[in-house]
Amino acid sequence: MKPEPKRHHYIPQFILRNFQDENSQVTYWDIENSKLEKRNTRSVFMNMNMYRDEINHQDNPTSIESTLAVFEKEIAELINKKFLTNNEVVITREELEKLRIFLSLLSFRSNSRMEQYRNNNFNESTRKILKEYSTEGFEDLWKREVEELAKCRSYADVQSNEVVDPIIKTDFFNDLKGMYMTLVDARGGEFLLTDIYPTLEIFPVQPGINLHMHCFYPLSPTRMLILNHVMFKGEVNSPLFEQIKSFSKISGDMIIPPKSKRAMATAFLPSDTYTYRVRKIYQDDVEYINALFLNEARVGVMFRDEERIADSIYAFNRRGDIKQNYHLLEDELFEEESE
Repeated sequence: MKPEPKRHHYIPQFILRNFQDENSQVTYWDIENSKLEKRNTRSVFMNMNMYRDEINHQDNPTSIESTLAVFEKEIAELINKKFLTNNEVVITREELEKLRIFLSLLSFRSNSRMEQYRNNNFNESTRKILKEYSTEGFEDLWKREVEELAKCRSYADVQSNEVVDPIIKTDFFNDLKGMYMTLVDARGGEFLLTDIYPTLEIFPVQPGINLHMHCFYPLSPTRMLILNHVMFKGEVNSPLFEQIKSFSKISGDMIIPPKSKRAMATAFLPSDTYTYRVRKIYQDDVEYINALFLNEARVGVMFRDEERIADSIYAFNRRGDIKQNYHLLEDELFEEESE
């Protein structure tokens, strides 16, 4: 009998493997222990039995992990065949919806969201709504919704699912319809990865309320997928939007919208296509995006090439707006470089 999977990754291994070196390992900075080490992807950005569900699946408690694995396999094929190999990526509307649901699910299935539900860390109005959908507690609700969302392949699937609460549906549709996608390659340095995936660039609208301007998904050390708020298409102008756009450090080639080809002008069809041209970004932009990841990381930082991320660590430690520092990691990196 095949053993049950116990290492449940909140960042899929098919993404983590893209950061492996020639020895099929990644370099990992353990934040809590301030330790730099080589690791296998099986041991990073995961929790033991994170999605195990013995309440709703007594006969098959790893059902959620299995459902996620099916979705991951589909998206891995799409990303590995199209997004990592081509400088111009053409996908259908059907592929786009499936991918965008997967990207939104990465935020919801994360370690930080699990802790939010486990600790009941909601305001009273949100808590009241969630109680209508919760039978065994908020962590159980989170697990049930993770599984249901992992079964969805279209916007209609999300909207019609009766298990998913209206708050999460609204969050998903804000992502799905309020953001558009771009692709960039790093030219100068490499992207790193942390436990906060995706990491966001936000605009503080008012205390406790932030607008998501950009969401960053590194797919490999040199290629990144970015979701940009639709205001960056430049189709709407207002004093607030101008303020938000001037606040953001993401501009130029990073926010050029894809080209769409629709079969009908009045309706979206599965056969509609979208063309994404991969844009090049250089060291200053790579260091800024890496700084956003470094600032939000809680558990660890992962990368492929120590020399190619050293400048990002050095630059981050000299910023004036950081929550934490990586001086010990910097010492490790530059000590090894000098040897």
